Formats: sequence, structure tokens, C-alpha cells
Amino acid sequence: MNKADMYYFLGRILALDFKTGSQDLLIRDFFVTPVNWNGFVKLGSDNLVLPALYLKLQKHQLTGYLPEELNVYLQGVLQLNRERNRKVLQQARYVKDTLLTADIECLFMKGTGHMLDGLYSDIGERMVYDLDILVGESQMMKAAEILRKKGFITQKQFNPRAMDSTMHYPILLRSDWVAGVEVHRMAVQYLYQKNFTASRILENKVAASSDKEFTVMQMRDRIVHNFLHAQLMHSGHYHADVSLRNLYDLLLLSRKEDALDTFLQFGHYKSKSLPYLKLMYRVFDMEMPRELAQSNYGSFFFKRQEWTLKMSGAKLHRYHLLIMFFQKYIVLPLRVLWNRNARNYVFSRLTNRSWYKQHFEAVKRLWGRK
Repeated sequence: MNKADMYYFLGRILALDFKTGSQDLLIRDFFVTPVNWNGFVKLGSDNLVLPALYLKLQKHQLTGYLPEELNVYLQGVLQLNRERNRKVLQQARYVKDTLLTADIECLFMKGTGHMLDGLYSDIGERMVYDLDILVGESQMMKAAEILRKKGFITQKQFNPRAMDSTMHYPILLRSDWVAGVEVHRMAVQYLYQKNFTASRILENKVAASSDKEFTVMQMRDRIVHNFLHAQLMHSGHYHADVSLRNLYDLLLLSRKEDALDTFLQFGHYKSKSLPYLKLMYRVFDMEMPRELAQSNYGSFFFKRQEWTLKMSGAKLHRYHLLIMFFQKYIVLPLRVLWNRNARNYVFSRLTNRSWYKQHFEAVKRLWGRK
């Protein structure tokens, strides 16, 4: 089983709840042949879906196909993630209550928001690293300062001159916390603000289903945010290397709201959002809506995605570096010519002496990563 086969094997496991007869098909197509369990763990870990995979296998009585040692390991991973996420949700309440004392209401985004809204079947299903909160654009600095007074620190100093192009305050950390806090003034980078501004998102916010004291994005906004964050901000579309965690979140969201209609109504980036949605149906081996299947978008994206799945780890790393350097050192300088926020982004960094050391240390880490 090569890397591409393993990628789709993991996809089929994650989709077990949503396809009739999928358990028998999975046994017939995969478990009857030897499985590279080291590859299973490596790819599942890289895509941040090991807890979700084990939960699906457990629910559908398929853990008997796993080697006993792997069974014990995955049980441990799931239990650790459950314990961590319980602490994350406690921390979410602390942040919410602390900011409310200053009349700042925060909206929880991404994994924490999904957990609060009951998107997952188990508290340990989603791996979450940071608390991403959205506040009013003018409230970011005040919210960050309140948290700093509560013992939070940053490893990167905020540059006020970069405010116009800043999406969030540098991540706030505390030694006794398992997750950092990102205080956002924008849900997405300045490039992707088309009809997706913080003010509009906050205006359409809804109460979380598990606890009405928390607020989250409405379902359509969460679908759009999933796409913008995964495919554009984190360059999933450009790299054609798509995280199963992001696709799985999209799958769960699409069971609550029509994702195709959402993307069509959003109306922006169709040449990238529709291939992403097509890939979701392909990876999870599910029937695609006719309108989506008949659209012409995606053929080149799929060829590139198949190509990246064949790459070795070292080759894929070099490929990602090449795209990143092209975006940062060719595309971004050109964008400065016509985009005011891009100019702010670039020049606020070039005029900040401490930025150079941070930047070259980051490049060094990326270059040395295997």
C-alpha cells in the first residue's frame, strides 16, 4: 500500500458513519491485504486525524484488524487528546469570562468552535492546538492586553505599524495552559476579505449548541472559513497537498449545511472552492452532487494532488519550500504595487529591526526540517 492508497484508506475510515455498507467494503478492499501500519500512523499523525481514525474503527468494531500494540497506542492517543481537549474547553470558558468583564464578547473559531457546537461525536475526536477567538476589529489590542495582565506572554513582539494588515495578535501563551490563544481582529487574511469581514461574521454569529453562553460562526460561515483557511491562507490549493483534518471538518459541516450551495452563494474563488469540495467527495468515496460533478473545475488540481501523494517526504518538503519562496519573494513583492495592505505588511516588517532575525531563523528552521 503506497502513500496515495493509504491516504484514501484513511479517508474511507473517516467516512464510515456516512456510507451504507462501507464497513464491509473497507474489509474487502483493504483489510484482506497486509496493511503498512507504520505508514498508517505516520500519515494519520501528519494529517492530525489519529484520534478520529481510532474512534471510527472502534465504533464500527474494526479494531480487531489492528495489531495489539497499535491498538494500545491509539487508545492512549485518544485518551490523551480527550484529557487535553477538556482542558482546552475549560480555558475557553476562562477566556470568555475574562474578556466579558471588559464588555468584550469573543466568538470561537475552528476546532474549539466546532467542539463547543457539538460537531464531533467525542470530545477527543479533533486535535486542537490553539484557541482562536474573533473580537471586534477595534478590540484586539484591548483583549490582548487584558490577557497579558492575566499572565499570558508572547514570543513575538507585536508591531503596531503592521495593524492594517494584521489578522491576529501574536499568539498568547501561559506556562500552565495546554493551548495558546490567538486574538483575531479578522477571521481571514486581508487578501481574502471579500464578503467575509469580521463585522459581518460577528453580526451573523450564533450561540453554540452545547453551551449557549459561547458564540460561534453560523454554519455557512464555518464552511467558507474552512475553505479559506485551509486552501488559501495555508496554501492547500497551491501546494495541492490537502490535510485530511480539514477535509473531515468540511465533511461534518456539509452534513449540517449544503456546502455546494454555500460556496455558490459565497460567489468568490469558485475555481478553488469547488475542486476542494470535489476532493472531499473523492477522498471519502461518496456520491457527488450532479451539479458539482458536471462542473469543469478541478482537473488540474487533482493531477497535482495525485502527484504530491507520490512524492517522498524529503521531495515534498522541497516542493513546499519552492512554492512558499515563490509566494513570499516574488508574488508578495509584486502585490505591493497595487495593494495597500500588502504594502503595509511588507514595509512594517522591513522597517522593524527585530523582524530580520526572526525571519531568517524561521527560514532556517523550515530549510532544516525533514
